[in-house]
Amino acid sequence: MHATTPPPLTLDEIDDLLYFTRVNEGQDLQQSISELSQKYSCQPRNVLEACIDTETGNTVLHYCSANGFDALLQGLLAHLNSGEPNKAADGKTVGSLLFNVQNQQGNTPLHWAAYNGHLAVVKLLLAAGADMWIKNAAGHLAMFEAERADKNEVVQYLLEAGGRKVEQTGTEGQPSAEDEVDVQDGEANESNGFAVAGSSGDVDMGEAEPSG
Repeated sequence: MHATTPPPLTLDEIDDLLYFTRVNEGQDLQQSISELSQKYSCQPRNVLEACIDTETGNTVLHYCSANGFDALLQGLLAHLNSGEPNKAADGKTVGSLLFNVQNQQGNTPLHWAAYNGHLAVVKLLLAAGADMWIKNAAGHLAMFEAERADKNEVVQYLLEAGGRKVEQTGTEGQPSAEDEVDVQDGEANESNGFAVAGSSGDVDMGEAEPSG
């Protein structure tokens, strides 16, 4: 019988999984996931959910999203969407709560994908159940980090997705009144060609493009 809780991965095992993700070595990553799944008698999903860097709080989804590895992300999503569903903070049913894990700077995988302009990854994350209303340590939504980095396609997509969410009624996980104002202000600023996010209080997103 397979375990349903994240296994106690060693630091080396976590480092290996994160490394293979950063360098887009999909075959090595899948092999490691399979081997660890057998070692700990658990599902691949449990292995991925246990793989969180103890120093930075980053996950395989953070690095995959930061670098725009959409093909690799699809393989990871196949694992993470298996098994019993979970309910995210915004009320959505998601395959895994890993989609919304925040690192030490409060950034989710969606923040990094948005900041780096990876539209395909943004779409995959939202479709999987990523919560676009989570704010990082600087109080910024993913759409504002995208605007700060001049990733206009991502900004437009998130504004449209946010507008659709604001229009919904009678469901759990509605955006706050402040978030609704953010979206409305963002739509107005987008149409006028002005930047939405200022530089004051911004989280340093430099490590959103990990090397190696």
